[in-house]
Amino acid sequence: GENSTLLIVEGNSAMGGMSQARDYTKYGLLAIRGKIINCMSNTEEKIYNNEEIKLLLSAMNIVPGKYDAKKLRYGKLAICTDADSDGYHIGLLIMAALAYLAPDFIKEGRLCWLHAPLYIITDGKTETYAFTDEEMNKMKGKVKGNITRNKGLGEMTADSARRSMFTPEFQRLTTLEYSEQAV
Repeated sequence: GENSTLLIVEGNSAMGGMSQARDYTKYGLLAIRGKIINCMSNTEEKIYNNEEIKLLLSAMNIVPGKYDAKKLRYGKLAICTDADSDGYHIGLLIMAALAYLAPDFIKEGRLCWLHAPLYIITDGKTETYAFTDEEMNKMKGKVKGNITRNKGLGEMTADSARRSMFTPEFQRLTTLEYSEQAV
């Protein structure tokens, strides 16, 4: 429904922890296997025959050329990938797909990025999070504990993912804006 969000994750390993961490009444999950096709540089035939594109369109109930916000299965879609170059590339390909197939979806503010922490600082039972290298550099000397660089969603415990990505105190859910120049 309108108040739910579909999370796009990288593969089954990321899906495992996220399925336990999320509130299933608000967040759906879709695992993308590898990098989806680049909709900006392929033919429509290749695009519409791509299994990942078919999955994405079906999960959201988007019909290209007949976009209707009232028929969406989820009110928003959030890219939820690892904080590395592969994760960013997958995110860009998802953005390109939606810009090509349903630009109004983005224009309506329905496409988001749910950021995973890049660093987890554990001090006893307390966890603190840094989402970028810059944040971590600012925190050095101010926080105590064991610093772990998060290699990906698949390595996070369900508790860490729940706390860092789904509690309002820490959640970084960025709404992406449509740009004609970017298309």
